[in-house]
Amino acid sequence: MSPRLLGIAIVLGVALAAGIFMAARFSTPTQLQAELHTAFLLPAAMELPEFSLVDQRGDPVTRNTLRGRWNLLFFGFTNCPDICPATLQILAAARTELAAIGQPLPRIVFVSVDPERDTPQQLGKYVDYFGADILGVSGKIAELQKLTSTLGIFFAKRPVDGDTYAVDHSAAVIVVNPDANFHALFSAPHNTANYVNDLPIIMAHYEPRLVATDVVISAPLPGTHSSAGFLSLANNSATEIRISSIVSPQFETVEIHESTLEDGVARMRRISELVIPAHATVTLQSGGLHLMLMRPTLAGDAVSLQFFAGETLALNIDTSIVRRVK
Repeated sequence: MSPRLLGIAIVLGVALAAGIFMAARFSTPTQLQAELHTAFLLPAAMELPEFSLVDQRGDPVTRNTLRGRWNLLFFGFTNCPDICPATLQILAAARTELAAIGQPLPRIVFVSVDPERDTPQQLGKYVDYFGADILGVSGKIAELQKLTSTLGIFFAKRPVDGDTYAVDHSAAVIVVNPDANFHALFSAPHNTANYVNDLPIIMAHYEPRLVATDVVISAPLPGTHSSAGFLSLANNSATEIRISSIVSPQFETVEIHESTLEDGVARMRRISELVIPAHATVTLQSGGLHLMLMRPTLAGDAVSLQFFAGETLALNIDTSIVRRVK
């Protein structure tokens, strides 16, 4: 990238950060913001739009792909000679330093805004150079614009010589939280030490929208093919959450059931939708609401559960079956 383009990228990144900062200075707790070197927290996390892209393996990438873990999004293109590789090297170095001190590691997501040249194969070779657990993403321009317009990311093709071209783009790094919401921003120029200081602070003060506690998955009794699941689900958000389906790779079917005792008769019925009110906790326990995990498909005690609110992945749980002591 030429000095002129570098200046454009920096100005765009700083302008985006400045707009967020002006709002955040009145809404973000002063003490928390003061602990951060360069990151700017949004006054309220912003939900990402629905989009459909592909990764370096050709697998689909949607908003749900970003759920369940922290992600660092950087937009660029593989033919960028300096800003893009330098930024990815800084992010990779920050992850290495965070790993050394036992901190959770965000995933790096490199989003190419040059889908014409950056095929999945090209993206795969490019991101692999910077280490493991880096997602390379691209797709149709219209789908990219759904994401970039929400995040305030600029990009545009610019002719260079003959049939060649460069891509001008914002140089900011976007922090996406495990709810797939735009949570914070690092503006250019980037520095490894700033990420090592700021990311643990940002992640430590994050409160997930939906949290599961006291999870117990019982083993099927001899001669049966069903397990029961008990847990508490806390909704930390200001809006209700409606769980409409639950999926597990270890079981053919997972449903929400309710047990009742009426006039001495025990009954159980399937619940089509579990409503968790805003700022409330719903407990699934023996004798009431509970999970029914039916027809195991995989051996072993590990269990993964994905809770969906419509098409949206609301919660992912990894746990183990509790074996009864004989």
